[in-house]
Amino acid sequence: MLYNTEAIVIRTVSYGESHVIVTLLTPQGTVAAMARGAKRPQSRLAGGVQLCVHGIYTISQGRGMGNLSQLELVDAHRPLRERIDLAAYAAYFCELVAACSEERPGGSRVVFEWFRDALARLSRSSEPPAVVARIWEAKVLRLIGASPDWQHCVQCGARLASRPVYVPRLGGMVCGECAAAAEQSRFGWTDAVRVARAVPSVLYQFAAVPWEKIGAVQLRGETLSQVATVLRIQLRDFGGLSTKSRDFVDRMEALFDIDTDGGS
Repeated sequence: MLYNTEAIVIRTVSYGESHVIVTLLTPQGTVAAMARGAKRPQSRLAGGVQLCVHGIYTISQGRGMGNLSQLELVDAHRPLRERIDLAAYAAYFCELVAACSEERPGGSRVVFEWFRDALARLSRSSEPPAVVARIWEAKVLRLIGASPDWQHCVQCGARLASRPVYVPRLGGMVCGECAAAAEQSRFGWTDAVRVARAVPSVLYQFAAVPWEKIGAVQLRGETLSQVATVLRIQLRDFGGLSTKSRDFVDRMEALFDIDTDGGS
């Protein structure tokens, strides 16, 4: 069977001296294909088998792995390979989307479209890449069904106002009243994380608002740090996603003191 599909490269593995196995995210899910001779400089496939490349791929599919025969570039996302910080974030984005994608044809167009838009924002936005990463993490949590209603208390259901607290063991935010009651009892939450009043609203908007409707994000450094902490715990404990690339991104930010402050 020969077919064309829009796709984004989310994984590459060298095979032999000149071949590459690519994992493609399509609107119908992921598919692996062999790009024979793609590592040769003169190969017509060379430009289309790099991480995060978006294109139209022609695949010959038999009983086993398909073979990539030709491609047409849609967006090469060159900035994601030219800057070391963006390359690290791009690898992290790919690892997350691979974890929440189904194999073709059981995948979701929504996953493809949200990932496509995430890469576009990462490669073109004037925002710090850490901000774009937090938006993508919030959307991944929603895709895998591990995102709570960030605007309401998971204990009493009341809309969060002042003094919100994130409780990892509950997988969501609790209001100040519930947090105070827990502190006064012998069943207090030792793992509770107090966050700024704006954090629940930021998390909700990151998760629920479409990429194209999210304007320029400006957050205090402390607020962004709290958002990052909540999302990291939620992804790990409730999404089952603890990635090596996220660890590398964290170390890179700490080592080079990368500015993650999106504003005041």
